[in-house]
Amino acid sequence: MVKNDNQQKNVSRELDERLLELTALFEITQTLTASLSLNAILENLLRIPMGHMLISRGIVLLQKEQDDEFIVEDLKGISHQLLNKSLVIDDPPSHAVLVKDIPKDCDWASFFKKFDIQLILPLNSSQGTIGVVGFGGKISGQSFKQGEIEFLNSLSNIAATAVSNGLMVEEIQGVNRKLDRKIQQLNTIFDISRELNTTLDRNKIVNLLSFAVMGELMVNKCVVATACNDHWEVSLSKGTSVTIPENAEFSQVTEPVFMEESASHEVFHSAGLSVLVPMRLHEVTHGVIMIGPKISDSDFDEADLEFLKTLGNQAVTAIENARLFEEALEKQRLEEELNLARHIQQDLLPSDLPLISGYDIAAVNIPSKQVGGDYFDVIPIREGVYGIAIADVSGKGAGAALLMANLQASLHALCSDEDTISDMVSKVNRLVCQNTSLDKYITFFYGELNVADHTFTYCNAGHNPPYKVTANGQVYDLTIGGIVLGMMPEMAYQTETIKMEPNDRIVMFTDGITESMDANEEEFGENRVKKIIQEDVNLSAQALLDRIVNEAKQFSAEYMENDDITLVVLRKLKKKNKTGRR
Repeated sequence: MVKNDNQQKNVSRELDERLLELTALFEITQTLTASLSLNAILENLLRIPMGHMLISRGIVLLQKEQDDEFIVEDLKGISHQLLNKSLVIDDPPSHAVLVKDIPKDCDWASFFKKFDIQLILPLNSSQGTIGVVGFGGKISGQSFKQGEIEFLNSLSNIAATAVSNGLMVEEIQGVNRKLDRKIQQLNTIFDISRELNTTLDRNKIVNLLSFAVMGELMVNKCVVATACNDHWEVSLSKGTSVTIPENAEFSQVTEPVFMEESASHEVFHSAGLSVLVPMRLHEVTHGVIMIGPKISDSDFDEADLEFLKTLGNQAVTAIENARLFEEALEKQRLEEELNLARHIQQDLLPSDLPLISGYDIAAVNIPSKQVGGDYFDVIPIREGVYGIAIADVSGKGAGAALLMANLQASLHALCSDEDTISDMVSKVNRLVCQNTSLDKYITFFYGELNVADHTFTYCNAGHNPPYKVTANGQVYDLTIGGIVLGMMPEMAYQTETIKMEPNDRIVMFTDGITESMDANEEEFGENRVKKIIQEDVNLSAQALLDRIVNEAKQFSAEYMENDDITLVVLRKLKKKNKTGRR
């Protein structure tokens, strides 16, 4: 009888799991088919199952035309340097397959193994395999169950249709853009001279110029480069991608140049450009027009070159005036925005740290480009209990500062004795989800120090794991918690309580430290941070903080300004005293 009851319970549990999976699959299907934007479809294809199953990473590759080359179109949890990279998959799987089960002689499988992708699913449409989706392991470390693999396989089959539709929409949109551009070019050519002198919008001037050139000469590649202080910059590039070399010297060009006849312009010739024509004002070259071959493959004649020279000389005066006007407006706008963001950020971060009996605490925030998205706080909760937080808001500038303000207000309103840390972090997460879009999120670490019993209870919401360093130099990562704030509104978070012994330290930081790079694009890395904090266990909190910042700056030099830097160091003193300032 007991066996029958257990069997019934197992059957009931399996039915409940399948019902939950079907419900989730239905909701995901609605989300995937609600948009025709390929970017949105791919974003949901990764984000939803990763959030649903707490998967660590994911990647989508789409087939390029009809050959065996697949392009990385979207990814999560993996370096974005892989975007748009290609991979040859000569025999893509026709069904879900675990990477460990792929034969060792399969060349492309090593790519997925390298980035710890454990499960691969094909995107099969009516045209055949149009791509593959890969998922890494679960955050919990558990293996994929058969039911989960079937669920993801069903999802990939549904997503394949949505992706196919998205690709078709992108193709249609591209065709429409080309038709619209041709119409605009033909309409503009009749009044280009008048229009060039009636606007101070530099983009409009350059676009009018390109429309006239491309429409009149029937070319599909056009680049306009202009002098800017001591260098040259691309003002417009259509049909090709060009980077101006640092040693480029266009000021000496006074007559049209055919790229194939000039070794010094090989970089532009390799980009598919055929002719370079100077744009001159008062016998000085201020810019150049570079165009590709004619669609008809016919040669450029003298009349074509004269047309380009005349049009370029007319446009250069308007471009120069517009550039000066834009610089003045942009400087004013940036100053206003940075002043606003700077004031917001200064008000959010604590100006003075509280004195904590028996502890030494120090903190620093160094924003890149004057304002950023890093945040830290030390909040007295009650007598002998202090909340310590550090966070990294996605993005930079005023937008990140405003989102930081939302986090700071939520944290100060919710951290109290009424809720556990888990409940408080869950509430903050819901508020962030309500007030931000899907492309914005926050990595967050929060802990409460109890001075009476010398414990530190924390929750890590997707942030770089802080380090607890013992008096003898052992280092422990503080990882317990959950996913980043702003991704899933109904997310439960866990906590862990650790004991603070004399001379124990907790080092919290944002990725601006570990991801800062030197001239060779080598990262400072977590190992260097750990080495620093293990070298001298007797350093004060402020001295340890200064050493980490100084060594990171020496390592990365001027390259460090690419990200914000925030550090908080908490140290339990050997002897109880009243010092605690940073």
